[in-house]
Amino acid sequence: MSGKIILGLLILTACTSLRKIPDLGGLRWGLVQLQNEKLDSSPVYIQFDTSAHRFTGNAGCNKISGNYTATDKALTFAEVISTRMACLDTRANERESQLLRLLNNHTYAYDINGATLQLKDSGKVILRFKGF
Repeated sequence: MSGKIILGLLILTACTSLRKIPDLGGLRWGLVQLQNEKLDSSPVYIQFDTSAHRFTGNAGCNKISGNYTATDKALTFAEVISTRMACLDTRANERESQLLRLLNNHTYAYDINGATLQLKDSGKVILRFKGF
């Protein structure tokens, strides 16, 4: 009986560790929601290089990049950097600063449903992207 229990636990552990990490690569993820603000025709996007574990993109006025790690449940951004071009649109500048703060050295629960990527903190959607 204890042999069957051990075998069952081994199979459960193996299945748990084989969960597939959702594929972040191949799409450009356009930002459509920043915290509670829905964005229309936003130039903000990120792209993931899954082999190098890096991301690049546009934060609105400046280009951004950094490192990321992904598990089946969590997406962590680290060492986020950006260019320093002047942003004449005050609201776009505020959104860009907010986005950089939200990404840098932060871990989110995430899910991909079709072409929608959601980053969540404490169950609340913080960032929502549409893939294209």
